Amino acid sequence: MVLTSAMRKIGRRNFLKAAGGVSALAALGTTAIVRGPARGGPIRAALIGYGKQGRILCSSVDPDLMNIVAICDIKPPTKAETTQLEDVKWHREWRHLIHDERIEAILIATPLGTHAEIAIGCLEAGKHVFCETAMALDLDGCTRMIQASKRGRRLLHIGYQNYYEPLYWAAYRNIVKQGVLGDIYSVEAACHSSDSGYVSKELDAVSFDPQPWGYSSLEQLANWRLYRRYSNGLTSEFGGALISLMNWYLDSVPVAVQATGGTYSYKDGRDVDDHVYATLEYPNGRTATLSLIQSNGFEQSYTQFMGKNGTLIIGNDEALLFTEEGSVRATIKSAKVNASHPVIDTSASRSEEASSHSALAQGTNTAPADSTETFRREIAGFCGGIRSGASPRCSPEHARDVTKTCLAINEAIGVATNRTPHA
Repeated sequence: MVLTSAMRKIGRRNFLKAAGGVSALAALGTTAIVRGPARGGPIRAALIGYGKQGRILCSSVDPDLMNIVAICDIKPPTKAETTQLEDVKWHREWRHLIHDERIEAILIATPLGTHAEIAIGCLEAGKHVFCETAMALDLDGCTRMIQASKRGRRLLHIGYQNYYEPLYWAAYRNIVKQGVLGDIYSVEAACHSSDSGYVSKELDAVSFDPQPWGYSSLEQLANWRLYRRYSNGLTSEFGGALISLMNWYLDSVPVAVQATGGTYSYKDGRDVDDHVYATLEYPNGRTATLSLIQSNGFEQSYTQFMGKNGTLIIGNDEALLFTEEGSVRATIKSAKVNASHPVIDTSASRSEEASSHSALAQGTNTAPADSTETFRREIAGFCGGIRSGASPRCSPEHARDVTKTCLAINEAIGVATNRTPHA
């Protein structure tokens, strides 16, 4: 199940041909993003949730497009934080900052269980909202977020980052949409890790009691992803991005789900699964398998789309494209349009570089991803949407469908294991 270095070289070369080359690949990730016009200046924004993800968002902001003027976190800031961000106003209660009329937009990076309440409050206060994934803990929360966005005519952006990664965008526009793979009937997706996901509680210089905010201890706050009260577990935290990608590329949502799983590896008090296996049935006879495990990280994270004419493997910061052995298929050529948007020119032939292998293993990257840069592109798209009214690449409805699928998987596991369904 491991591709040789020679095969990987072929796969990378095929992909770059289809994407129009490295320069076009880079351009494709940025040219479609609408940057906010100079009129009105940078977006004045606040950040709610200054944990690990919140810090990433804060450090990814382009000051020409957005200024973070306020931060809210239930933990009081340390002296070092207030010194580093001396021009930022700090809050511990998000309801206080949303009434600041200077603030146009809110970035939300809090535990999943709080997303709906905070996002709806911000939208109803007239703020545009950038909410980290997943969208909400339940479908009702997703629906109410969408309704609040429409009522207030405010932008609701859900942070599925793959939409702003050139590798994924190029694969979608120049391979999937151009029909290079032919009819796709089978998809494999996996996110494998040997990391338990447990976070040792950090006893900062400032100690505080999190119970008023619904957390029984600092440990529970630090590890909210491991508790069903605050999280939809592995399915949502890691599977959501893969489900989003499959729904996007297949342009549909699953109509049926089968799943099993459980807490097999880690007996540390968590009540979410550390292994999840699901089969998703899509319309028109298409089937996807999803594997999420926390006991072995050999294959890391990838999604493999298998069409009648070829196979696309994307993940781990690279993309590989193979044509199907023993069939008449498309020779991969590229032609640039608008100096940045390549399209595929196809002709019937037999490829000399065919491969029937189907697994992604470690190797040289096609186009190494800079996560901070991808976040910068995503936030730039959010700013552009505020200034120009452009819709986000990932619609709130798409994010809601991902949540719906994640919940269906967890419910199927509950049925299979006689576990009480998630409330």
